[in-house]
Amino acid sequence: MEGSGVGKIIEEINKGTAQKVSEIEAGSANKVNFIMKHFEQLAEENAEKIRKQGDDEISVIKRQIISNAEIEAKDKIDKEKFNWVENVFEETRQVILNLSAQEKKEILEKMCDISDKENFVFYVDKKYANLLGNAGNVKEADINDFGVIIKSKDERVTIDNTLTNRLAILKQHKRYDIAKILFG
Repeated sequence: MEGSGVGKIIEEINKGTAQKVSEIEAGSANKVNFIMKHFEQLAEENAEKIRKQGDDEISVIKRQIISNAEIEAKDKIDKEKFNWVENVFEETRQVILNLSAQEKKEILEKMCDISDKENFVFYVDKKYANLLGNAGNVKEADINDFGVIIKSKDERVTIDNTLTNRLAILKQHKRYDIAKILFG
């Protein structure tokens, strides 16, 4: 039967099948290569995007770190400047508190020097009351500060001329001037 027509047909079918299988395998290999190249290209593009995003994020983080460091340094400098200005007022307090009794007396007398004295009472801390003597309108009080609190006899007017209050007022009005002197 080998020489018969059926054998030749089978042989032709096997030959045709082998050829088709080869063609399919070659076409499949080409398609697989095309798909692999396409995926490799997509992977490379995505990797490049990811690298760029990473670089952008690193750049942003770097700028944030630098900005935060600059802000922190400025805050520290401002706090230090604030402390220096505060020290000026504290040193002023100490200079006044370390004055001689005569100098303190002169300051207290100036603080009590107002017109219409007879309508006011002058309250001085017990520690400093002896500097003003026994004037009738000077009273000892526990104000725990150097200076004078002046009250009208009808108690409608009160003037706080204590060192703490006077320095607080000076701080409000002179802080900028002192900072300018210290830091230019």
